[in-house]
Amino acid sequence: MYQAAEEGQAFVSFLAGLPAHYAAPPPDGPEQQIAHYLATVPLWPNQFVYIHDMRTGRFHHKGFDACLGYALDALTADFFVRNIHPADRSLYFKVSKALVAFVLHHAPHLGPFVTMFQINYRVRRHDGSYIAVLRQSTPFLKNANNEVEAYLSFCTDISLLGLPAQIKWSLQGPRSETFPQFFAEAAAPQRPALSEREQQVLRLLGRGLTSPAISKALFISLNTVNTHRKNLMRKAGAKKTVNLLAFGRDHGYL
Repeated sequence: MYQAAEEGQAFVSFLAGLPAHYAAPPPDGPEQQIAHYLATVPLWPNQFVYIHDMRTGRFHHKGFDACLGYALDALTADFFVRNIHPADRSLYFKVSKALVAFVLHHAPHLGPFVTMFQINYRVRRHDGSYIAVLRQSTPFLKNANNEVEAYLSFCTDISLLGLPAQIKWSLQGPRSETFPQFFAEAAAPQRPALSEREQQVLRLLGRGLTSPAISKALFISLNTVNTHRKNLMRKAGAKKTVNLLAFGRDHGYL
């Protein structure tokens, strides 16, 4: 099982790779349209909004100061990794990745405020407290190739409703019946990538060999073996060798 930090980094890397799906953005781009929208859209004090320009990877935002207490010069994916409630992060990342995959695949059929996605989760305010948020998202801008290049998300503090701390989501609009397929792919366990040498060390550990014995078997230094063991423990999110071996069995390495 991945450590939370690694899962969060995987989510950041996933978002950072989205611009590769598009041609280079034109010089005039959608920035002016986005800036105008954010300058004119009204918000209640319990709301914040952001627009993800998937073509450039940038997040444009408004209301984070009034609602959450953050005076952000720039909004990045790291903000969500750091501040979404730890109990909500894993599922939030999976659902969000599924939504992006759905949007990229079905873009010609989707339209602003025709397709609507909703999800509730908890986010940390600047003062350290958590609030329950309802995020409502829709494609915002499409380009000449009929691709969705910017996605709009309205987020509202719904803490006063006193709802159970359980993530729920819904998707409405064209092709929404296919979303479960995208979620199943996003939620499928990912086999962590181990180098060939790490796999060799893991297999020898599974046979009961000690680090000195592994050093001799692989003709590498004891320090190198210990380095591989540390990397294996980190990738497995394990604190003890028994947990590492369980990880190896669960992921087909042993």
